[in-house]
Amino acid sequence: MNKTTSLLLPKELETFRSKIEDTLLSAVIISPFKRSTSITESKFAGEPYLPYYQTYPKDITGEPMRLLAQINFAEMPTLQDFPSQGILQFFISSNIFANAAHYQEDIFQQFYKIRFYPTINTDIVVPLQETSVKALNDWFPISQELALQFQPGQEPVSALDYRAAQYLPNLKLNQDDANLQEIYLQHFLGAGAKIGGYAYFLEEDIRHESKLLQRYDVLLLQIDSNDEFGIMWADSGVGKFFINRERLLQEDFSDILFQWEHY
Repeated sequence: MNKTTSLLLPKELETFRSKIEDTLLSAVIISPFKRSTSITESKFAGEPYLPYYQTYPKDITGEPMRLLAQINFAEMPTLQDFPSQGILQFFISSNIFANAAHYQEDIFQQFYKIRFYPTINTDIVVPLQETSVKALNDWFPISQELALQFQPGQEPVSALDYRAAQYLPNLKLNQDDANLQEIYLQHFLGAGAKIGGYAYFLEEDIRHESKLLQRYDVLLLQIDSNDEFGIMWADSGVGKFFINRERLLQEDFSDILFQWEHY
């Protein structure tokens, strides 16, 4: 893990600086802004890059999905283990919200789809048919097309990440009493939109007691609710995609854990 001395800490946590800095992971922070985008640009919502040989993604019921996010890696700062070029796309279906419990997770890509194009060729792109995708509506968490800006950063383990108690046992992050746990929770939730780093959980990390889910050890993408830009997952929720590091290194995006939760 990367080491730095510039991490801002509340005074109560200064005693634990070395241990906290040992947990640092690199991340790319995403800042959306309102602007239409070209077919190959990074974006939230909008029209995806779609080569002629590729069909538009549909969920298991046959319903066309919507583009949630498109990341053009050539546009963002280099991030260890991630591709340096190519386009990664995230599509979701309205059915992920149907009869949803407090949170929902899925590894089967039946109601979401991840696609990666290692090379980009605009000569083979075909325009979408107007009937391909329904217009933005109440279920979709992003109300308008947004262009993206990227900023490199580092962040310590988020308070509710399942590894926090292991990395920082002296903070007793798995205990019920307040003190240092509450201070850490106030400052390091892991919220926001980003690639890499640590995830934001509203209750607890769903990987906590599951060896199966713990293999998804890299945060591939997180999109948090943001009123300013019309991003809202039901009631102030958050959507997250995780991948296994070895799969990421192989640029294999066929095995992904998707989770969204809300209050």
